Parts: sequence; C-alpha cells; structure tokens
Amino acid sequence: MAPGIEPLDVPTFASTQLALLDQELQTEISETSTLISNHSPTGLQRAGLALTNLVVSAQRTGFGGRTVFELSPDAATARAGAEGELPEHGLRTGDIVLVAEQPAGSAKKREIKELEKKGARGVVTKVSRGWIGVALDEGKDEVAFSGEGLGRQAGGRSNV
Repeated sequence: MAPGIEPLDVPTFASTQLALLDQELQTEISETSTLISNHSPTGLQRAGLALTNLVVSAQRTGFGGRTVFELSPDAATARAGAEGELPEHGLRTGDIVLVAEQPAGSAKKREIKELEKKGARGVVTKVSRGWIGVALDEGKDEVAFSGEGLGRQAGGRSNV
C-alpha cells in the first residue's frame, strides 16, 4: 500500500453506495412519474416507456406459481410489414410494469383510473422481438384482459 493512503472502510463505502443507489432510484421514479402523468399512452410508446395494443398470446405458470403472460402485438392493429414484431421500446427484463386495458382516447381521468385498478402489476421476465413475458404479482392470478397496454410502473403511479 502506498504511504499516506488510508484503507477503505467497507461499511462506510457500502452505506454510501446504497444511499447513492436510492437517490438514483428516486430520481428515476420522479422522472417517469412526471412523464406518465403528462403524456398519453401513444406519447409514452413513442418515448419507449409503454407498449400499447398488445394481446395475451400465451399464459403459463412460472417460478413460484406466478402467472406469466406472453404479450404480443394485436394483429388487428399491427403495422404493415412489421410481421408480428414489437415496436421499439425501452422495456427490459426486471422492469416493473402495469398490464391493463388501454383507455379510449376520449376516456376521462376517472375511467382511466378504474382501468388501472383493474389491471395487474408484474415484472418483465423476457423480451423478444415478437412478444414480452410478464410475471404477474401475487393475488392477480385470475386476470382477464381483452386488449392490453403495457408500460413501466413508477412508484405508486401507473401507466398504460
């Protein structure tokens, strides 16, 4: 060890790192919450924070007995030449998401909140070109969706 350099105190280093990680998380939650509250589902999709017009293409039981949905683009709304691929997005494995029916463009805030409450929170388990896997939180095993939207969940606020 070089003269004049004190050894690193591991507990102090660890607590500093944890505090910095928490600060980063709170900043990200704040930024995402602001985006979610100020933009439509389509705007969020353009920003890479949401996927809309998805349908449940498969359902299975995953690790710990959780229900895992495989969500893929709805054929009725797919882009020409997209061949069942998801649009560009920023969702990654481990992201917390809300799977809920997409509100109509003319929906009022009260109607949107009701749809969000009927939705289910989950964690992205796998992302592929044509589908995205989401493991639903406990207690939401019997969820039925007709046309879903998918997006990141930020703190207590949800998006489509």
